[in-house]
Amino acid sequence: MSKKIIKIEEKHSFAIKRLMAVRISRFIVQFMFLFIANLGITFFLPLPIVGLTYPWSSFISSFDLLQISIVLLIPPILPLATVAIFNVTIGRFFCGWLCPFGFVQDLIGYITRATRFISSKTDARLKNFKYFMLFMVLIVTLGLASLNSTNVLETFRSTYGRGVGIMPYSSLAPDATLLGTIPFLFNLGILPSSFEKIFSSLNFGLAVRYFFLFLILILIARVSRFYCRYICPMGALNAIFSAKSFIGIYRDVGTCDTCGLCSKICPVQIDVEKAKIGRIDGKECIMCLECVAACHTKALRISFKR
Repeated sequence: MSKKIIKIEEKHSFAIKRLMAVRISRFIVQFMFLFIANLGITFFLPLPIVGLTYPWSSFISSFDLLQISIVLLIPPILPLATVAIFNVTIGRFFCGWLCPFGFVQDLIGYITRATRFISSKTDARLKNFKYFMLFMVLIVTLGLASLNSTNVLETFRSTYGRGVGIMPYSSLAPDATLLGTIPFLFNLGILPSSFEKIFSSLNFGLAVRYFFLFLILILIARVSRFYCRYICPMGALNAIFSAKSFIGIYRDVGTCDTCGLCSKICPVQIDVEKAKIGRIDGKECIMCLECVAACHTKALRISFKR
């Protein structure tokens, strides 16, 4: 074996170790943030992530606050400002490093060895679905806002539930069910308990939430970050603002040896190797930095907008 081949193999080996270090670091940061988010310390700054809807959360999700603001006819300046500032500055870093439900998706994906790749055409079509979800949520919240302006909202909330009447999507979202509803039921002593208590507490709304959560968990176990990539309306909102973020990941075409490892390990199926004009897709990139760590030629790097 030539010295050149040995040197390339050594670089690959070092890059893989660096990749594992980044994955472990991200896991630790995600877990620590999940712990901090459950301390019940009140921070008035909303964050552009989901999974922060439970009563004892230290933060509120920007998406939850956006829904509340629209329904209550309050200008949603604060939630939109946080989404815009964070994503325009550092891209979807919060999705990759701090989102509680993103952490759940990563954990399940690693345990089940979920595939990171589906058909390219299917992937491209499904990625548009989260924008449709965002559009539908905004339509529903605007509808509730119109009910509020005519003083009918309270009647709607008493009929369909107070949560649905002010946060229509978050009241059904899988992240809220897993990280909010279920822990709350544990806190009340309903879970774990006898089947009699569990079924007596079950209603149509909870049944729908459990079914949606169960379906999403199955999909996450099959395809990595399925909810993040294709369904999450918060992710869609982040993607809109992060498309041209100041900080992004760039590929040096001259240095790249097109080994393809970066594309193979991307958890959101970005074709990193074929990034146009050097910039990795800012809309979909969650800034996990795995591709940067795994590049043995150092052709990928974090840089300010060029």
